[in-house]
Amino acid sequence: MKRISAHIICFVFGLSFRIILIAQPTYNLEKLNFCDPELDEFSPAYFEDGIVFCSDRKNNFWVTYTDTSEDSRQLYDLYFTKPIKEGKKWKSPEPLNGLNTLFQEGPACFYNGNNNVVYTRNLYTQKKFGNYYKSGNTLGLFFAERINNGWTNIISFPYNSEEYNIMHPAITDDGKTLYFSSDMPEGFGGFDIYVSYYRHGKWTKPVNLGLNINSNKDEVFPFIHSSGRLFFSSKGWNSRGGFDIFYSQQVQGAWIKPQNMKEPFSSTADDFGLIIDKYLQSGYFSSSRNKNDDIFAFKSAITEFENCTQQKENKYCYVFYENGTSEGDVKGTMKYEWDFGDGTKVRAVEAEHCYEKKGKYIVQLNVIDSLTNEIQLNQATYELEVDDYEQPYINAPDFGIIGQTINFDAKQTYLKNVRVAKYYWEFGDGMKSIGETVNHVFYNEGVYDVKLQVETTPGRTGVKKYCVYRTISISNQ
Repeated sequence: MKRISAHIICFVFGLSFRIILIAQPTYNLEKLNFCDPELDEFSPAYFEDGIVFCSDRKNNFWVTYTDTSEDSRQLYDLYFTKPIKEGKKWKSPEPLNGLNTLFQEGPACFYNGNNNVVYTRNLYTQKKFGNYYKSGNTLGLFFAERINNGWTNIISFPYNSEEYNIMHPAITDDGKTLYFSSDMPEGFGGFDIYVSYYRHGKWTKPVNLGLNINSNKDEVFPFIHSSGRLFFSSKGWNSRGGFDIFYSQQVQGAWIKPQNMKEPFSSTADDFGLIIDKYLQSGYFSSSRNKNDDIFAFKSAITEFENCTQQKENKYCYVFYENGTSEGDVKGTMKYEWDFGDGTKVRAVEAEHCYEKKGKYIVQLNVIDSLTNEIQLNQATYELEVDDYEQPYINAPDFGIIGQTINFDAKQTYLKNVRVAKYYWEFGDGMKSIGETVNHVFYNEGVYDVKLQVETTPGRTGVKKYCVYRTISISNQ
């Protein structure tokens, strides 16, 4: 049998395609070094080049009141600290003077370029209560303005009440949209999350965010991100135990069902008070996973995506022709016929054919008698190996709908003589994930470039990286 090298043109139908969730960690955690193993530090807030947080450590006041409940503890104040440039250590926290009183303060949220703050505080702080839980001294929200590095013009939120608590503020940087937690009457659970808007110089009546956010249990510690995502903690929504951290976002005016942040954010302990940077890559949250409340820093463990190319689709389509062969070479009833080795035959000098699956095929170009279908001459025979492109491969639909979970997997990744150790995903909306199989929810209409980067196990030349992208279109229906 004569084996020849025929010319094959491969049709490439390239399509571009665009949090956490298996054993590989998506984020690296580090407990901040100033956290005291016997005291509580929780609910961080971005301020200047550091954070402000709540703690029951002793203040600089000559007198510090404690509550007189059965489990008596010192009350919480606001403290400020920032990282030391030389390393990961943080400076010793200092009281945020001007806001702290002899009673309860915090959490806080800063806005308007850190020149304004809204924070939680007991309603009455000018005289001693035997127990700060005493009826009438509930928690409320207060606003303050920074002038000459001091806090002044403290104003009470108009909906504070002696009958219920309003606490845990989260405010947009323009100061016009305020989220908070409250146990005011007619809620769905113990504490629900509400929103109020600053319009025409006044705050609107608080509105419950509804059953898409609030369960029949407690929802607390909201944080509103610049992207519109709302992060909060809940004992509902099938939390693993205590408070878990969730997020949601509005789509066409309605909140999407909350998504659990899962590990490493949510644990069987209480996890709450999350804040995250504008790139959704790093931030802080608090957790009682080490018995007391501590603050943890987190940072994406996913490396930068490098040299991503457009993913090629494996269509297995070819054009077959033999150099030096033409229709004029045969006369009368003689015809050229391609036998593609998969049961398909085509009478032509040049033919296109698509295989249904990869494999090895014996391809023949024969001269046949068209009357008898007998092979008169074997013009060429060769072995064709139909294979996938060597590349990471994103398996996912081309289209999706806002708010619906979309499944992505890399199971069809094909790289010869390479063992893949890690799979990294970037969804084009600021969110990343790790794993061979992941899922994601898009909250805005648009076209997203989804990237998949794989890393190999270390070899003699080190770790190799391969990256592709596709495009997925997200619509509202």
